[in-house]
Amino acid sequence: MPVITGGQIMPSNGLGSPIQNAGAPAANDYAGQVVIGGQLIDTTNGKAYICTATNGTTTATWVVVGAQT
Repeated sequence: MPVITGGQIMPSNGLGSPIQNAGAPAANDYAGQVVIGGQLIDTTNGKAYICTATNGTTTATWVVVGAQT
């Protein structure tokens, strides 16, 4: 298999595809993997969440988006 060398890693804004999770996220779920503004979809209950705070390594705060029932 060929190996790519001499390439450059392109910078990104840190926001990737939404995380899919079975159930609501608990406090600090995906800490160290998510950035502020990161999205999570609860595939069990059909709700969307956004990460509103993280220190980048050990904490993540998730808030449900809108008035979803």
